Formats: sequence, C-alpha cells, structure tokens
Amino acid sequence: MNIADSIIKNKLKNVYFIWGSGKTTIANRLNEKYGFYVYSTDESRNRQMKLANPVDQPYMCRDFEKEYGVKSFWELPKEIIAERETHFVAEMTPMMVAELIQLSSLHKIIICEGDIDYYAIAPVATNMVHLCNQSTSFDWFDRPDHENIRDTVAKRTDLSDEEKQRVIEKAYECVTPAELSAPGWVTELGIKNIIWNDHTSIDTTAAEVAEYFGFTEK
Repeated sequence: MNIADSIIKNKLKNVYFIWGSGKTTIANRLNEKYGFYVYSTDESRNRQMKLANPVDQPYMCRDFEKEYGVKSFWELPKEIIAERETHFVAEMTPMMVAELIQLSSLHKIIICEGDIDYYAIAPVATNMVHLCNQSTSFDWFDRPDHENIRDTVAKRTDLSDEEKQRVIEKAYECVTPAELSAPGWVTELGIKNIIWNDHTSIDTTAAEVAEYFGFTEK
C-alpha cells in the first residue's frame, strides 16, 4: 500500500526538520526556550534496529563487522562505511516517519534533528532548515553523544597504541567536517541554509532558526 505524499505531508505539518552541523545543539536550545518536543534520529536508531527485518531492512540487519572481520564499525573500509550509512538511513526513514506521525498527534510542535533520507523527506516536509557550520573549531567527536567513541577505542586492550590511532584517524576521515558551503542537495531541494561560524553564538543561530520557522510569532 502506497500513501500519497500529500497525506503524509499533512500529518507532518507540525514537524520541523533541522539538518546539517550543529543540529542537535540548536534543537536542544529551542527545546530550552520554547519547550518543544525534540525527536533525535540518532536516538531512534536502536529502536528501529530492534524492529528491522532482513526482508524490508537488509542493511539494518547486516553484521558488517563480522562480514569484514573487524572488531568495530570504524575499522571498516571508508567506502563501506559510507555505503552502509546511506542504505541504513534510507531503510530507517519510513520507520521514523511512522513514529513522527504518531508523535505529531501528541505534541503541538516537534523538532526533528538528525540524519534522514533527505530526498525521501523533502516532498512530504513543510518545515526544513540546513545548518552550515563553518567554525574552525568544529569537531564531530567533541559532541557529548560522540565523545564515548574515542573513549571506547582508547580503552580497547586488543589494539596497540598505533592501531588505536589508525582507527581514530579513519573515523575522522569518515565524518562530516566543517562545511564551507551548503551541500548540493540543499540547493537542489530548495532548503533554507543558515550559516554559523566562530563569531556566531548558539543563541544567535537558534534565534535565526526560530524566526525562519515562525516560532517567534506563535
């Protein structure tokens, strides 16, 4: 059964999507200021993986570490990490949409932050913004929810110090660095792009997002 985009779009009209670098920080600041419900796609992963099945979500069910004979995700080849993430997110997106539709009836406004299949969501989303973080101090692993990744590698007893360093270096190669400009898909899909950098405070960026979404008028 296929559901028309217009029906899904109507159900998601009170969901505001924030993408790019700094999305979690800005979403949390909007939550602090306005009390909006925040839906994190990162936090939803474990829930969705428990519901996934090999027929409908084959990538979500694959054990890549076992397939490639490595002991952690970041030891996988860079191209395999990218391929896995693309397909994983694509398979997870309909599951997240189902959750968001259910939550939309319980909350007046929902802030959805995190990675999702942008091309699949754009036609059914009314409210979208992309954050372009040009800060020279941006470090993906400095986020509170990512700091444990480095700690986990550092505590491993099956790797030498040299091997630990290689794993961390590979991880840095795979994550998104600070962006000098908006990715092509942002322009292609007509999504509002907001730039912030070393001279922009979190409050200033949050206020710009709030104004664009019309929160200051509510």
